[in-house]
Amino acid sequence: MKYYLLAVIALLSLSAYEQEKGFKSIIREDQEFYDKLNIISRSGFDSLNDFRMMNLKQPEVKTLVRRVFGYHPYWAGSNYLNYQWDLLTDLCFFSYEVDPATGDPITIHDWYTSEAVDSALANGVNVHLCVTMFSGHATFFGSATSRQTLISNVIGLILNRGAQGVNVDFEAVPLSQSVQMTEFLTDLANQVHAALPGSMVSIASPAVNWNNTFNVTALSEVLDFFMVMGYDYYWNGSSQAGPVSPLFTMTGSYDYNFTKTVSYYQSQGVPTYKIIMGVPYYARQWQTEGQYAPSNTVGTGTAYTYRFVKDNASGYYSAGNQHIEPNSCSTYYSFNTESWNQCFLDESYSMAKKYDLINRRNLAGIGIWALGYDNGYMEMWDLIGQKFTEIPELSDSDTIYDSGGPSFNYYNNESYLYTVSVVNPKIIHLSFDFLDIEDGYDSLWIFDGADTSGSPAGYYSGNTTPAEFFASTNIVTLKFSSDNGITGQGWQAIYEAYPPSGSTEKAEATASVCVYPNPAENWIHVKPINFRGMIEITVISSLGRRVSSMEQSFNYPGSGDKSLDISGLPKGIFYLRIKAGKMVTVHKIVHL
Repeated sequence: MKYYLLAVIALLSLSAYEQEKGFKSIIREDQEFYDKLNIISRSGFDSLNDFRMMNLKQPEVKTLVRRVFGYHPYWAGSNYLNYQWDLLTDLCFFSYEVDPATGDPITIHDWYTSEAVDSALANGVNVHLCVTMFSGHATFFGSATSRQTLISNVIGLILNRGAQGVNVDFEAVPLSQSVQMTEFLTDLANQVHAALPGSMVSIASPAVNWNNTFNVTALSEVLDFFMVMGYDYYWNGSSQAGPVSPLFTMTGSYDYNFTKTVSYYQSQGVPTYKIIMGVPYYARQWQTEGQYAPSNTVGTGTAYTYRFVKDNASGYYSAGNQHIEPNSCSTYYSFNTESWNQCFLDESYSMAKKYDLINRRNLAGIGIWALGYDNGYMEMWDLIGQKFTEIPELSDSDTIYDSGGPSFNYYNNESYLYTVSVVNPKIIHLSFDFLDIEDGYDSLWIFDGADTSGSPAGYYSGNTTPAEFFASTNIVTLKFSSDNGITGQGWQAIYEAYPPSGSTEKAEATASVCVYPNPAENWIHVKPINFRGMIEITVISSLGRRVSSMEQSFNYPGSGDKSLDISGLPKGIFYLRIKAGKMVTVHKIVHL
């Protein structure tokens, strides 16, 4: 059961977050750390990072159907040698560091000579130049000369390398500079598009748009996509330890999460094909007051790479120390030194749930901070191959939620499609645990298929739980919308994959069920083959409503069949769900 959130709690948490001093994103934190080292050679970074060459397996021949956009930081050294180029669509070189006083670069690092850029281009991967500025915004935006210098430089640098785009990462921009930033980004996009037809202009945009500094609606008209930084929800200075990238909210006192971020960008008019959700290849760790999340922190946190944690899997980050935080669907490690420590890291379990959301909400893809932070481990590449290629690995069952997740309310101003699919030719059975949305204002529609082009199979508002629903194929689509008023517990449902009509899945070697005739007029017959025991038969209408159910005991051989009188059913399509031991079959019947 979900809990209702008071608006005042959300406002207090927002105010508290904005008052926190010293916040730095992981991107800014990493750049400042490595800039201070003054290392300029690839070998120097390889020594620092303890680079190790991997024995890469021959990849399966698959085609990506989502964009996989990865940041290649200049300090990555030789990590690019381990990139799976067939599982990457875009490499973003990090970075052109802007001098706010002139627009010229403080440095572009090895943009001209980077072998990572050469390799990306040789493998047909798009290359983008990342432009960063973390301070001095008023100085920069206040100078037309500086703005134009940066634009001209970017066009020249892209042309020089035969690259495809530019990604702008301006952080800590004050609200007073919001209009000027929008004007600059518009000028940049217009000039780059004019000079380089087919080029792409994007920004690294915040997970939470504090004070609406970023005019997302206006920028959506001119940018090719948003690389939304879907991480740093909890940072080193957080007073409570929490997930770097929570799928859903962990506690009611801090109501920000990955799913809410997606809904926000959609509510601002950004089409799904322009939303790339950033995902973290890093962890954050704090000393904490208690063993289990949620727990308050004791002191400042520390960021670690994915590789650092996995390299210590036999120590603090062992399977025995791993836990799942159920509200946010996040994984973390808890261990005791002289005090408790909690380390939150997205691994296959929690990352797969984000990837499922990206597929089900039909977003453009993912953005990785940062490529190479998993160097030495293949599971993140494998997961991309499993989730974002033309032949994805699909689960036969799962629990699905509104944007509030398992514990909290959905949000205002939401409008999205949520499409679930299973392996063809199986069909989907959908059953709801509950539905609680504002009656008459918020709505949930169910469509039988991959979109909303057909007639809806069901419409719901209020708190009447939807009936069971059998799709006619392997895909079902939910359409949810909410206004700016009251929110509720939302919805929670379970989908399951069943064999197509007329087929069986055998849990016992030779057991099967024969259903005949089909089409049928007044009678339908059920005959088990090689099965002895109780059979449960459920009749379900085309709208998913349970019409009747019965049990029948069979002894094989010699029990014959069971005749069902269907003369009282409306003409058309209905389903028989038959459970014989561990075997479950669903049969689509036409009633003449």
